[in-house]
Amino acid sequence: MKAFGRILTIFGLLVLFSVRADAHDPSMPNHEWFNRQEMNPAARQRLGVPWKSCCNNGDVFKTRFRVGEDRSDQWQYLKDGEWKIIPPDIIKEEDTPDRTPVLFINRHTGVELCFFVPRGGL
Repeated sequence: MKAFGRILTIFGLLVLFSVRADAHDPSMPNHEWFNRQEMNPAARQRLGVPWKSCCNNGDVFKTRFRVGEDRSDQWQYLKDGEWKIIPPDIIKEEDTPDRTPVLFINRHTGVELCFFVPRGGL
């Protein structure tokens, strides 16, 4: 049974890494913008991390986004077939280069680090 668990874990990691975008690739459009982004102080404190960069320990997670079902200010993203709430302390109101939502997730833990709200809406 342990072997089956390891196979599931490896498969899960492959799926996770297949949906992230490598913002560290210098050939990626807007590479410099991605590398300049920093976490909000409240998120850094909550997570207890010493780094500031959204990008150094995280990568962009390509997925779908939506506003909370109750039309509140709550943002959600789709991960593994389930809608997850974006923590309010990672939300940044700054625009992105292509005016689309951008979510950075820690590449090791899967924890949300930074979320940029789309200016043009969804």
